[in-house]
Amino acid sequence: MTRQREPDPQRLIAAHAAANEFYRARILSEPRALTYLRTRGIVAATAHTPPWTLGYAPRGWTHLRDHLRGTGYTDDELLAAGLVTTAGNGNLIDVFRNRVTFPIRNPDGDVVAFTGRDLSGRANTPKYKNTTTTAIYSKKHTLYGLAEQLGGDTQPAAVMLVEGPADVLALARLRQSVGADEYRQPYVAVAPCGTALTAEQVARLADAVPPGTALVVAFDPDTAGRAAVEKSYELLHGWPGPIDAIALPPGTDPAELIAQGRASAVHVLEQARQPLADLLIDQRLARFRLDEIPGRFDALHAAAPLLADVAARDTAHAARLSAHLAARLDLNPLTVFEAVFPPQDDTYDPDPPAAPPDPTRGVEAGRRAATPLGGAGFPDPDLVGHQYARTCPPAAPATMWVQHDPARGHTAWVLAEGVTDSPGDRDAARLAAEVAGRAAVLVGARNAVQIARTAVNAHFTQPGVSRGDAAITVLTSFDGDQPIAGHRPFTVAWAGDVKAYGSTGRWFAPLTADHTLRGNARRRDSNAPAVAGDGALTATVRGGAIGVNRIDAPLSQIILVGRALIRTAPDNVRRAVEWRKPAQAVEQLARLGGASSAALVIRPRPDQASAVVNAAQLARQDQAAGAAPRTPAPTPARVTRHALPAAPTRRQLVR
Repeated sequence: MTRQREPDPQRLIAAHAAANEFYRARILSEPRALTYLRTRGIVAATAHTPPWTLGYAPRGWTHLRDHLRGTGYTDDELLAAGLVTTAGNGNLIDVFRNRVTFPIRNPDGDVVAFTGRDLSGRANTPKYKNTTTTAIYSKKHTLYGLAEQLGGDTQPAAVMLVEGPADVLALARLRQSVGADEYRQPYVAVAPCGTALTAEQVARLADAVPPGTALVVAFDPDTAGRAAVEKSYELLHGWPGPIDAIALPPGTDPAELIAQGRASAVHVLEQARQPLADLLIDQRLARFRLDEIPGRFDALHAAAPLLADVAARDTAHAARLSAHLAARLDLNPLTVFEAVFPPQDDTYDPDPPAAPPDPTRGVEAGRRAATPLGGAGFPDPDLVGHQYARTCPPAAPATMWVQHDPARGHTAWVLAEGVTDSPGDRDAARLAAEVAGRAAVLVGARNAVQIARTAVNAHFTQPGVSRGDAAITVLTSFDGDQPIAGHRPFTVAWAGDVKAYGSTGRWFAPLTADHTLRGNARRRDSNAPAVAGDGALTATVRGGAIGVNRIDAPLSQIILVGRALIRTAPDNVRRAVEWRKPAQAVEQLARLGGASSAALVIRPRPDQASAVVNAAQLARQDQAAGAAPRTPAPTPARVTRHALPAAPTRRQLVR
C-alpha cells in the first residue's frame, strides 16, 4: 500500500500568503468591515497595509477554495493548511466566510493562520473563528502581534497582554497617533490566539523582550476576563520584570476604550495601572458581602493565599496589601497576619501546664526583675537554644515579643517602646512588637520592621483610634531576609532610639546607631557640640530610616535596652551584664535603670559565640531605609511555626 506523503510546510505557508492577499484585496470595498473596524478604533486604510494586512473573507461557500485551486494548490494542501474544511455533504468549503481576517504570523513573519471576526450578527454563529492546529501553526505557542511589533532592536517600556486582535491593533494605532508628551508610556500589545494564555506563550514573549520589561495585563472586565486574570497570575510567576494590570471600566475593552476617545483612553491606561496582585485581591473581595462579618472573614481567607505568595517574593508589597486588607475588611492587622501565615501545629494547647522553675537558668521565684518565660510570646529558652531573659515592668511603656521557628531553629527578639508614656504610644509599642515578632522569623528583621510599620500606620488611621508611635528593635538569629536552617550570623534592625549592644567578653559596643538629631550630628562629626532638641527622633516604627546591621562577629551576649537604660553610660551597662547569666544580667539592668527599665539579654548558643573578634567586624551600621534591600529568598508555600494565640480585638489593643 502506498503511504500518503505529508504536505510540504513551505507549500502551506505559500498557500496562506496567497489567501492573505486574496482577503486583503477585498476589505476596502466591504462597508460592513470598515464600519466594524471604525467602532474598534482601527483605521482600515492603514490596517490593511503592512505589517498588519487585515482582510475580508467574502460571503459565499467556496470563493477562496476556487481561487487557490486556480493557482495550483491541491485539495490536500488546502485541508492541511486549515484554509478549507469538509461540509456535511462531503464538499470542500472555505473556513472563513463573511469575516474580517487578522493574519497570524510565525517568528519569521510568515502568515501561518487567521483569526476571523464574524460580520453576520447571527446568534448561532461564533463571533471569532480561528485556524485549527496544523503542521505550521499551534495556538498555544503563538501570540498575535508579536511578530509585527517585537524583535530586533525593539525595546518597549511595557508590553500589554490583551484578549483579542482588535485590541492589539487599536493600541498600536494609539501609540502611533498620540505624541510622546501626551502618551508618556506607550504599550506594545499582544494577544493569545483563540486560547487562554499558556506557559509556552509567556516563554516566547519573554524571549522577545529585554529582561526587566514590565508586563501589563488588560483583559476584559467580565467573568471570562476575571478568570483569565487569575490564570495569568499563576503563569507569570517567573516573568523577569514588573507584573501589573489595568482595571478597565465595566463593559469596555481596550479597543472600545480607544474608539471612545484617544485622550480619555490614555488617561485610563496611565491612571488605572496597578500591581496584578492588587487587582486580584480586589477581585476576590468583590465576591463577598463585606457589610457582614461572615462575609469579611470569608473574603480574608480567599485573599490570604495570594497575600502569602506575594510575601514570599516582595515583603514590602505584602505589607501594603496587608494594610489594605485590614482597612477594607475592618479587621485587626494581627487577624490578617494570622490568616496569611496560619499556625500548623494542630495540637496547640492554649493553657499549657506551667513549667517548674529552673534554677540553672537564673529565673527564681524570689527575683522580681527577671520575668519567668514560657508563656505566649516568650518560648522556653531550652526550646529556643539561645538563653535569654527579660525585664519589662508595668511602669515601662514598652512591649517585648520572642518568636521561635522550630522548623529552622531560628528565633526573633523584639523590644518596642512608646515614644512617650501615653496610652496611644503604649498601644503602638504593643502592636508593633507582636506584629514584628511574628513576622521576623519568616521574613527577617528589616522586613519585620517594615510590616510592623504598615500595621501600626493602618491601625492609627482608623476612626476613633487615638494617636500613637513607638521605637522598635528586632534581632534575628539569621542573616538578612533568609531564614535558612543552620547557624547563621545575627541581624538587628531598628527604627528609633531603642538600642542594642553586643559583647564578646573582650569588648562591648553598640550594634545600633541613634535615630535622633544628636545621633545624626555625631555620625557627621564625632566632636559635634550638644544643642537643644538633640533627643528628637528622626525615625520611629511609623516612619523614617530603618537601620540594619548584619552581625558578622560571634557574640557572647546581645542586649536590647529601652529608653531608661539608653541614658546610662555604656560602661555601666557593660558592668551590669558582663560575665552574668541572662536572668542575673536583667536584674542588674533593672537596678541600674530604675522602675521603668526595659531590657532583653540574649546569650547565643555556644556554637555561635567566640572570644576572638575585633570591633571592625561590626561595620555597616545604620544602613538607610532607602538602600536597596536584599532580594527575598523564596519561602515554602506553608510556613511551619509554633501556633499563635488568638489575635486581640481592636478593643483589646486600645484598652
